[in-house]
Amino acid sequence: MSAIANNIVSSQTVLKRISKFFNRHPIAYFIRYILMSENVNEKDLGDLGCFNNSNSLASIPPLYFEINNKIEIDASLDEYDKALQIGKFLRSTMKGGPGIGLSSKETLEKMLANQGGVCSDFSQIFNIFCFINNIKVKEWGCIDRFYKTQFGHSFNEIYSSRRQKWVALDIHKGIVFTDNTGNPLSVVELFLALRRGNQVNFTHYSHYISPDHDRTPKVYAPYTIPFIISNNKNEVTDFYFEKYQKILSPILINTLILLRRKNHKFLFVMDDYKEKLRSK
Repeated sequence: MSAIANNIVSSQTVLKRISKFFNRHPIAYFIRYILMSENVNEKDLGDLGCFNNSNSLASIPPLYFEINNKIEIDASLDEYDKALQIGKFLRSTMKGGPGIGLSSKETLEKMLANQGGVCSDFSQIFNIFCFINNIKVKEWGCIDRFYKTQFGHSFNEIYSSRRQKWVALDIHKGIVFTDNTGNPLSVVELFLALRRGNQVNFTHYSHYISPDHDRTPKVYAPYTIPFIISNNKNEVTDFYFEKYQKILSPILINTLILLRRKNHKFLFVMDDYKEKLRSK
């Protein structure tokens, strides 16, 4: 093997080790949450974290508009029902699979080709389709704890004009959340109900049923910590991934975005993230 080839292999090995460190090491978790997190009051939420407020239609790849034409959304419907139409289309068209986490265009291309797609990928493209259709949308994440997490999950919330409230949706699992009277719940209402021991109904809104449906009550549980993913700028993500994905891993690209202060933020509404970090 030539010296150049040896150097390339050596560099790739180093990058993999760095990626593993940032992906799993407790210190890296601590640093990431300290740099990216903020505590916010539930009363101050409003449109805070709304994807629509951080993006422009000009930054959306043309492929999304092409696919959107195939969804045939009924313009007369409330945003909630439009969002369900989008969700049904995505889950009937895409099987999902391994995580992708690339630019929005490549993520959609791979999902359409059934080459992967986890919860964060579904949330990513769902954000964009809602934005195109003038549906206010937020992306949320949730974890069971800050260190050595057993799970991390992404889902969404849209604003319904008819209900005059934000409503939670899990596009990846194909479910919506309602109380004992059948009213859709916002994310805060959902987790408050779980923590109080109130009844929450997990309802499939399409023919798709997640093969890991037994995991749903483990993800949506009283101990789960939810947070909004704010300042989620599609243009920034696309720029860095399109420029560096051939030479850097997704973890390192996201680290680069963080170091350049172009990153999104984690907004903790129901828990003080500083206390959670200290309670390791």
